[in-house]
Amino acid sequence: MTKRMPTVLTISPSVSFADALAKGVMEKFGARPETLSQVTLLLPTRRACRTVRDAFLRLSGGKPMLLPRMQPLGDLDEDELALTGWKDTGGLNAVKPAISPLRRQLLLTRLILSFEGDKTTSDQAAQLAAELAGLLDQVHTEGLAFHDLKTLVPEDYATHWNITLDFLKIPTDNWPVLLESERVIDPADRRNSLLEVQRRVWEETPPASPIIAAGSTASIPAVAQLLACVANLPQGMVVLPGLDR
Repeated sequence: MTKRMPTVLTISPSVSFADALAKGVMEKFGARPETLSQVTLLLPTRRACRTVRDAFLRLSGGKPMLLPRMQPLGDLDEDELALTGWKDTGGLNAVKPAISPLRRQLLLTRLILSFEGDKTTSDQAAQLAAELAGLLDQVHTEGLAFHDLKTLVPEDYATHWNITLDFLKIPTDNWPVLLESERVIDPADRRNSLLEVQRRVWEETPPASPIIAAGSTASIPAVAQLLACVANLPQGMVVLPGLDR
């Protein structure tokens, strides 16, 4: 992909972000209905997609119109990927499916019970499983790993920390093996993988249609990397809320 000056725009915090975004997109691409429908909007969440969709409808006075394709970056869904065309790029199909929240809860609970033995009740194990699931999601979201855990705590606390490290063998040692046997991955890991694959596809073959990433603060490293890619696409732009230039 040929490098150019990144296209990064901003919307003042003093106005409605969704309304200003919809108005700007309409002014630039709304001259013909078919042109507007070729635009892809990458938004932070499903709720943001609904808010921007309502903003377009307000602009049209409630009249039917062809809207841009809208994709939430924070919560990628299989059906939405198919509808927005992301799955047309073959690499996305190679990403393993995400384990369901209920299945993950049950498997983690079982691991904790086998690790703790009689020291933990089923209720306590279920609660710990929920905490571990949150930890796994946070680690994947931040693009971190469980490496070098032993070096995080001073020697004075080494004994207590070793007890914690023993427990953390569940997500570091046992859990990856179990995921492999189930042929699935954690949801946050899958989201990162999908974003990474899409970024590589767009870098190698820039899309002909406009791609607009709007409203994301790029707090997730994988999202930040995708936004950097979008800003450099021939018809790509990133729209940030309240950016201080």
